[in-house]
Amino acid sequence: MAIKYPVPTINSERNIKVIKTHGMLFENNLNLTNEYYLSRDIALIYKKPTPIQIVRVDYPQRSKAKIVEAYYKIPSTTDYNGIYKGKYIDYEAKETENLSFNFKHIFEHQINHLVKVKKHGGIAFVIIYFKKINEIYLIDIEQFVNEMKSDKKSIPIMRMKEIGYSVSQGYAPLIDYLTVIDNVYFKKA
Repeated sequence: MAIKYPVPTINSERNIKVIKTHGMLFENNLNLTNEYYLSRDIALIYKKPTPIQIVRVDYPQRSKAKIVEAYYKIPSTTDYNGIYKGKYIDYEAKETENLSFNFKHIFEHQINHLVKVKKHGGIAFVIIYFKKINEIYLIDIEQFVNEMKSDKKSIPIMRMKEIGYSVSQGYAPLIDYLTVIDNVYFKKA
């Protein structure tokens, strides 16, 4: 008798609580993916913290301090960085509710940072989750910049399918972007 195991996706029922409590399901699943890679000694990739300046803290109880006012010190560069197979990796994670990714959702300083990473020999890309169709694409920063220079305001999903790389979703890891990196960046060598 064949057993059909569930293949969770970003929209799976198992993750609904995460949506309501964290509001950042795609990044949460990337974090779980990176924990999977770390626990199996495959790669060291971490979410970068955003530097904040704390302005006011309330202390309702001694053991329950609560930050009530803070602001960002400086703009954060990108979401994730680390090392895989001896190569530095740096990437920005984005998601969209639409069938296109609008360039206004990524900042110039993030693009400049990724371009510099690539220039210095690192692997730099943007990974985008299209919520409406539950598909994820990885696009190298050079290709991303070329699309921005084309005077378009966004990358439609059909164009993304031509220039980007589909990232499979599964159980372990949830978002298997290292397989794409192997195929794109390491098979060329």
